[in-house]
Amino acid sequence: MASHPNIAAIDDFLIRSRSNVVTDFLHYMRRIHPADSLPARQDIDMTAMPHLLPNIVLVQVERAAPPQPARFFVRVAGEVILEAALSPMMNRYIDEIVATNARLSGQPASVIQDVRQQVLQTGISYYWYGPPRMKFRHDYADLEYVHCPLADDGVTIDRIISVFYYHGATD
Repeated sequence: MASHPNIAAIDDFLIRSRSNVVTDFLHYMRRIHPADSLPARQDIDMTAMPHLLPNIVLVQVERAAPPQPARFFVRVAGEVILEAALSPMMNRYIDEIVATNARLSGQPASVIQDVRQQVLQTGISYYWYGPPRMKFRHDYADLEYVHCPLADDGVTIDRIISVFYYHGATD
């Protein structure tokens, strides 16, 4: 039986990750990942990774009828994320956050929606390390994050869990 392609992506990201926060998150996701399907929300034990909670975002996927794109509703956002954001995030849709960020900063923030759409379409986690591609409350040297798909049935992505690390931020 072949392993799920997301496992290979996580293994690759583990080699490239630079912060302990992202590395610890990836190790956790790799540990809970079933061999032939995606992990489910119920597989995530937040008490098993308390040191990561300030850096976690959990969004619920709300599918729309084509050609409309899916929407992402922020269910959980840790303190580090809330502090960095230009506008409130909890219980809001990512597309609303994108619009607010663009209005406040004069910079587009569609990347926060686009990369999640990519995860939804491919079923493969997404990793980024580099300069921030949107405006935050503070300036950071670099941003590192990973978005991982979750599927209650192992196939249909219904949530995306993410971890963020702001390089240059005060720990």
